[in-house]
Amino acid sequence: MLIKLMKHEFRATGRIMLPVYALLLVSCGGCTLFGRLLGRYPESTVLSVVQTVFATLFGVTTFGMLLLTLVLMVYRFYKNLMTDEGYLMFTLPVSVTQHIFSKAIIAVAMCFLSCLVAFLSILLLSHGINPAAFSFFDLAAVPYVLEGLLWLVLCAFAAVLFIYLCIALGHLAKKHRLLMAFVWYFVLSTAVQIIGMLVMMAGGNVVSESMARSIVLFWKSMGSGAVHFVVLILCLVSAAAAAICFAGTRYILTHKLNLE
Repeated sequence: MLIKLMKHEFRATGRIMLPVYALLLVSCGGCTLFGRLLGRYPESTVLSVVQTVFATLFGVTTFGMLLLTLVLMVYRFYKNLMTDEGYLMFTLPVSVTQHIFSKAIIAVAMCFLSCLVAFLSILLLSHGINPAAFSFFDLAAVPYVLEGLLWLVLCAFAAVLFIYLCIALGHLAKKHRLLMAFVWYFVLSTAVQIIGMLVMMAGGNVVSESMARSIVLFWKSMGSGAVHFVVLILCLVSAAAAAICFAGTRYILTHKLNLE
């Protein structure tokens, strides 16, 4: 059932995002084409105006695509599970866990897809995709790239599930639930930042000069393994944050949900 939910979610999201991706690529292609023509005929006023129009369209579409991805992620979760549609969704033979995961997986996938489309468009607009640009890539860097991608995926899941948790907490209010979701987001994100700063300050006060010297020597002795260790710690922290947000969201949807 999780696969079916993901397919339905992808179709519903794709109906909105795929035309936006197409518009972005068209604006990128038009901007590149007329930019090159303007380079050959710099005195042409018509080419200058058309190139400016395409460049403006490209910038607006890029910003709108990234903003729409975020808005759509919030809208799909809130509309499907927190409004009257929730009566239908929760009558399906699907667990709350599957509902949350289907939304989160597609949301993360669309975020990465939007960033990828934006990156490729900017690359095409600036220099074009030249295979020679990747000739420097070393196979020894593959583990680092994979670990970095894993960390980014976990960070994306933690961010999406954090938003879902804030929406669920806001839904506990009797009135202005969507507004309260924004309030919860501000409060919790501020609290996380303050706790992080306090932990860093406390750690700096606890670590003495000799201990700091020992830590530096330890990192130097690990060599390249130090990078893998740091990325592993970051992955564990991101996974723990995602798990906490998921557990809180699941508890509210299971025990505290009120669709009235």
